[in-house]
Amino acid sequence: MRLAKDGKPFDVEYLHELRPYEVEIIQFLRPNGRRRRITAVVGLELAEKANNLIISAEELTTGEIAIYVRKIGEPEVNETMEIAINGLGEKSPTEVLKRLIKKF
Repeated sequence: MRLAKDGKPFDVEYLHELRPYEVEIIQFLRPNGRRRRITAVVGLELAEKANNLIISAEELTTGEIAIYVRKIGEPEVNETMEIAINGLGEKSPTEVLKRLIKKF
């Protein structure tokens, strides 16, 4: 995937301007890995902390969600990844995303 200077991919769909409490996620879609930009509400403090991060996610064939986070400019091998489970609770995609952002 080619990235612009701001860390955003060139070849994904247009995304509305982010609200201060949202983060942008690059979602990889099955079956061919097509990309689209989506947003997640994480709160103002974490959204500010995520400004220098690239966040991506994909649904695995098991139904679980793999969420990846890395700093802009870092290679993909330096990504941190955690598995989320669709639904509510501490393993929900939103809660896993919040934990990953806090690690940075």
